Amino acid sequence: MTAKGATVPRRRPTLLERQRRRLVVPFLLPALLLYGLFMLYPAFTTFYVALTEWDGVNAPEWVGGGNFGRLLDDPLFTSTITNTIVFTVLGALVLFPGAMFFGYVTQRLRFGRFYRFLILAPVALSVTTAALLWKFLVDPNFGALQSILHAIGLDSLASIELLGRPSTAMLMVVLATVWHGIGLWMTFFAAAVERVPAELKESATLDGATSFQVFRFVVWPLMWEVTRTLLVLWMIQGLQTFAFIIAMTNGGPLRATEVIGTYLYKVAFASSEFGYGAAIAVVLFAAILVLTLLSQRLTRRESEQY
Repeated sequence: MTAKGATVPRRRPTLLERQRRRLVVPFLLPALLLYGLFMLYPAFTTFYVALTEWDGVNAPEWVGGGNFGRLLDDPLFTSTITNTIVFTVLGALVLFPGAMFFGYVTQRLRFGRFYRFLILAPVALSVTTAALLWKFLVDPNFGALQSILHAIGLDSLASIELLGRPSTAMLMVVLATVWHGIGLWMTFFAAAVERVPAELKESATLDGATSFQVFRFVVWPLMWEVTRTLLVLWMIQGLQTFAFIIAMTNGGPLRATEVIGTYLYKVAFASSEFGYGAAIAVVLFAAILVLTLLSQRLTRRESEQY
């Protein structure tokens, strides 16, 4: 035994432990080199380019914070922020109630796993394939939706170009995005439902509660922490939305579906304003970073509670 307050000498590593530590470096080095080459280098290059005016051909010209000041006076950038918020809010209003409903109901149905598989199946499609499928579905000339409307006598509705009107284009993109990914979010909610103690649900049922009341007063309060985390993850996905809009509307009509990602792409690669495009990318990165840190904090708090 050592005297109270005495310092215990630190044990020196053995020869085998030192050899193992030396072996770690060569195994990690290839991964670190690839990470630095394909992640860190492009990231730092983007920050540098954001402070310059560069067309991709001539030498970059240093402008400091000029590109960021230009963002504040750019009405198109402001409108893309508005459209991104609209996309995210509309998507949440459609996605979360639907995913909660399917996640809860498929737990109680006899062939729940089969129905869950059917709802999850669209995730297997690539984003481009799903977007083109929806674009074909709502085509005013030969789309399946228009054919159905004609068949039931709703010719006036069948002639509406859902992707050609500013008032409906964003809604169509949101529906396509939700249809493609709702199965994955349903799986998250189904897992959250399974974490609710069965005794609580059985007690509520024995007390005469309906299925809706069990969900509203028992399941939903215990799912709130998971739901809050998923909301943050959806906001991150909303900020990153790109492929569905490019494939379905290309930001139109009249820029009604132009979001930050598509505007960044057009500024950088269509207009060759790489400095300004990099500044937009830095702002987008900062917003996603804040939401990611918030998501990690909520996830950590949730794991501590459980």
